[in-house]
Amino acid sequence: MAGLQLMASSLAWAQAPRINAFFPMGARAGTTVEVEMRGANLEGADVLLATGSGVTGVVEPGGAKVDERYKPLWQQKCGSCHELRSPANRSMTAAQWAATVQRMIRQNNAPISPEDADKIIQYLQSAARAGKVVAKITVAPDAPPGIYELRTATPRGVSTAALFEVSQLPEVVGVNGKLASAQRITLPCVANGCFTANGERHYYRFTGHAGERLVFNLKAFRFNETGQMFFNPVLRLLDADGNELAENHGYYELDPLIDWQCPKDGEYILEVSDLLGRGNPASVYRLDMGRLPYDTVLVPPAARTGARVAGYVEGKNTVGLRTAVDVRAPNDAGLTQLGTPFGTTQVYVSPYPVVTRPLPKAVQLPAVFAGHFAAAGEVSAYTVIGPGRYDIEAFSGRIGSPAVVRAILLGPDGNRIAAVEGDARASVELASSRPYTLRLEEASKRGGPEFAYCVEIRPARPVLECVARPDAITLRPGLSAAVEVVVTRREGVRGDIEVSAEGLPAGVSSAKTVIPPDQNVGWLILTAGPDAAPVVQPFRIVARARGQAGEASVRAVPQEVYRLNNEPRAVNRSQCVVAVRGRADFTAELAEHAPILVKPRSATPVRVLIHRMNGFNGNVVVRLLGLPSAWVANEEVAGPGVQEVTLQVRPNGADPMPFLKRDAALSPIMAILEANSDDFRFAFGGVPVQKAPNAEDELKEDR
Repeated sequence: MAGLQLMASSLAWAQAPRINAFFPMGARAGTTVEVEMRGANLEGADVLLATGSGVTGVVEPGGAKVDERYKPLWQQKCGSCHELRSPANRSMTAAQWAATVQRMIRQNNAPISPEDADKIIQYLQSAARAGKVVAKITVAPDAPPGIYELRTATPRGVSTAALFEVSQLPEVVGVNGKLASAQRITLPCVANGCFTANGERHYYRFTGHAGERLVFNLKAFRFNETGQMFFNPVLRLLDADGNELAENHGYYELDPLIDWQCPKDGEYILEVSDLLGRGNPASVYRLDMGRLPYDTVLVPPAARTGARVAGYVEGKNTVGLRTAVDVRAPNDAGLTQLGTPFGTTQVYVSPYPVVTRPLPKAVQLPAVFAGHFAAAGEVSAYTVIGPGRYDIEAFSGRIGSPAVVRAILLGPDGNRIAAVEGDARASVELASSRPYTLRLEEASKRGGPEFAYCVEIRPARPVLECVARPDAITLRPGLSAAVEVVVTRREGVRGDIEVSAEGLPAGVSSAKTVIPPDQNVGWLILTAGPDAAPVVQPFRIVARARGQAGEASVRAVPQEVYRLNNEPRAVNRSQCVVAVRGRADFTAELAEHAPILVKPRSATPVRVLIHRMNGFNGNVVVRLLGLPSAWVANEEVAGPGVQEVTLQVRPNGADPMPFLKRDAALSPIMAILEANSDDFRFAFGGVPVQKAPNAEDELKEDR
């Protein structure tokens, strides 16, 4: 996957609708649940969008609105030290916001008078209360178990995604209580909890039987990585007298898990708490309890596109459980998550036949070989045939397996001609029509039911990886927005990479963009027509390139970018979503419609004109995206009523020579003009960047 190279433009969009938490964040198949969505800028939400099939929802009307009378005061007093999107990035109660403001005054000497503090608190508390939206979610009886992404849309635009789990177990809701009045449950089940108050604890009482191996698996961090700022869940298993039998506060990073064998028949209690006793509306968890497996893999861990997957789940605590799985693989090839009654598991989907056991005759390539090393030292051998050039790619860690698979290809004479180990790839030429031998083994001779693997031998082709940021794009009728596309060229990719959007709704268009061979970032522009109707719809971004071995085509992985401790982080999502909502407040354009001519030692001014409309008189922030690596332009703010700003494109100290000596035959580097008010970012066209005629003369003067 492409590395995280976050541009300033790809950070979370200011004041866009944001879901910070669902509660409950899951439901049993065949039920309808009422959920609370908490976040920011959710007022007016009227649509609920779910990935996959079998999950639908309706947003309930109503909900508080933000009192923005004192928002300018908050911006003035707090904006110099804190991002102005801070309320959107956090989920805190009204009381917590009041305490936060007072702490800033008391501990950090924030220059805020008591009167101003009351006004700022009033605004923040109003935003907190308005961040609550209620929806009813219906899960069909045949909805596949697993993780779904849910979003909402408001008059402002489409929200970030939140995760929602469909299970096949009974579900309960945890409540704040005391040990003596622990909530009675029957295992197995899933408990949904939310710690809204400081010091809150949830207790679950159950009957255990001697010899039973029970698992308590809490999911919070895995659903919401930002939760680590305020939620560190702890599990404690107690006997009927309150004596501690087991404790855990982090198995899957911050998510705790207890794997316990019951010593005797009796009553037991599970306690759930926060490590520091904190409460927060986004401190939400799901807790699987009972004779349940974990650290699971699907055997075989590969399937052919669109085919039925008939296998079984292996992992810890699977002995004595019926773990057969029968699901359908998606039509898109690649690594994917499949939901099972025992949780989600990674599976490799291929367009080629899947072979799961040695056959008496030779396997015609291309093919996929999938299975598991059931015992230590186990080896599988296949006879393969098919002249041509092939890629051999192995999967083990990427499918959740503890195995390190080693694939060795032996020639007709028995000599090794290729090998891969772990999650790796290699190329090989099979020149003869005689049979070859594929030998598969665990690199350290380990084995066990969960030591799964798959190895694909496919025709060699260029390999391309791609991510797109952000995953949620909001347009206004008549306006455009830029999506950052980051590519990683692997084997055999040459020349330009062409990026396009597919499956856009009516009224939304996108011109193809080209990423030249000396660049790895481009900007795809989506545009809503002036008469585009309101819509919210998923779409795809696809990158295509060519190489000596043919064409490479890959679907971009959507990424949501958020901040943690003021550092940008990215999380993969399953869909790009575009929305057309609202109306334009302004447009922007370059005053001179000519290439930007850059120089290695001095700045180039770029004038930008702001056209305000619909009575809008607020700030507009203007920037340039996609400049060559040796140049930068600080963003500029057009204050109330200001109609023009000038950006200074200046050298940033990096070596300018790669650009100054750049081959003129390459596709031009395009800078994108982007601007935003207090709401969303929009793009206003691209402009070529070229070296100034006297650029190299400045370097000569240095000498």
